[in-house]
Amino acid sequence: MTQYINSNKEYHWGDWYFKNHVMPAEFNYKAHKKEMSPYYEDRGFKVSMMFDDYFSSLNGIHSDRYLSMDVYYFYVIPALNRHDFKDAYLDKNIYSELFPNVKQPVTIVKNIHGHYYRCGEEISQDQAIEAVCASDSQMIIKPTVETCNGEGVEQIRECDAASLKALFDQYAINFIVQEKVQQHPDLQQVNPTSLNSMRLYTYRRLDGSYEYLYPFAHMRFGGKGAIKDNVSQGGGTCLINADGSVDDKVYRFKNMEVSSLKQETGIEGLVVPHYDKVIETLLAMHRRLPYFDFVGWDVTVLPDGEPLLIEFNLVPSVEGPQMMAGPMFGTYLDEVIDRARQVECTRMQTFKKVFSKEMTFYLHMQ
Repeated sequence: MTQYINSNKEYHWGDWYFKNHVMPAEFNYKAHKKEMSPYYEDRGFKVSMMFDDYFSSLNGIHSDRYLSMDVYYFYVIPALNRHDFKDAYLDKNIYSELFPNVKQPVTIVKNIHGHYYRCGEEISQDQAIEAVCASDSQMIIKPTVETCNGEGVEQIRECDAASLKALFDQYAINFIVQEKVQQHPDLQQVNPTSLNSMRLYTYRRLDGSYEYLYPFAHMRFGGKGAIKDNVSQGGGTCLINADGSVDDKVYRFKNMEVSSLKQETGIEGLVVPHYDKVIETLLAMHRRLPYFDFVGWDVTVLPDGEPLLIEFNLVPSVEGPQMMAGPMFGTYLDEVIDRARQVECTRMQTFKKVFSKEMTFYLHMQ
C-alpha cells in the first residue's frame, strides 16, 4: 500500500469539505473519485481526480494539479503562513496600525476586547453611542475577528441611543462601526446596493520576491438589494484580466451554471479603474506582513481612483479561483508543494484544530 504524506483522515476531510461547501448536489463526484492525481502522487500526496472533474466542468481546464481541500488547508497554509500568529493579525480593528498609509473605510468607533475607542482614545459605551448618533453618514457595523463570508455585516438603520445600545450589546465584543464606502461609479454600477470588491492574491517566494498571482483575481458583487458581495449567498464573481478588464462569465458557488455579466446587468466592457495602482498597493502592503507568505486581499476603488483596503485573509479560500482559472498558484505550484512537503501536520499548525462532529460521522460512513 502506498504511504502518503496526508493521512486517510485528512483525505476524507478534504472530500467532506468539498462536498458540503463547494460541490452542487447534482455533480457526479464518483466518476473519477478513486483515480489519484499523478502530479500529487509523484510528490507524496493523495489527491483525487474528482477535483479535476468538477473544476474543469466549469472552466474547461483539465489538470491533475488542482489542490484538494486537505492538502491546501493542512499542508500548504501551514507551510506559507504562521498559523499561531494569524488571529492577532486578522483583527480588523488593527488594520489602521498595520497599514497607516493605505485608504480604509472611515471608522466611527471600535470595540476591542470589550473596550470602546475613538481616534485612538478609549471612551465609554455612552460616548461611543454619542459618536455614532452624531454622524450624518450611512454606517456599517461588523465583527472584527473570526468572521468570513460577510458574517455579521449589517447597515445601521436606527441611530437613537436606545437602538444603538441594544445593537452594541448584541455584538458585545470586537466589532467596528464605519462609514459606508462610496465606491467608484464604474464598480458600483454592477450592483448599486453592495460594496463590490475584488479579491486578489499575493505570494512571497523563497527568494524574497513578491508576486501578484494572475489569473486568479476576481471581482465579486452582491445579489439584488444586498449590501454584501457574498458569492456563497447569491452574489456572483467574475475573473479580472491582467489589464484590469472584467471577464463576462459569472460564477457562483454550488452552481453548475456559468452565466453572463452582460445578460445579468447589461454591463459589458467593464474595466477596474486604476488596476495597476491596486496591484502596486497590495504588493507594498504584503511587505508589512513578514510572517505570512500568501495573502488574499479584499479591496475596492474609491471615486478618486485610490485603492481602498476592506480586509485581508491569511487562510484565503482557493475553491473560487480554481473554479474560474485552473489550479491555484499557477506557475509557482511546484515551489509551493515542495514547501508543503516539509510540513509536519499537527493540530497547532493547521486551521482545523479538531474535526467536527459531522466530519466524525462522515468518516464512520467510509
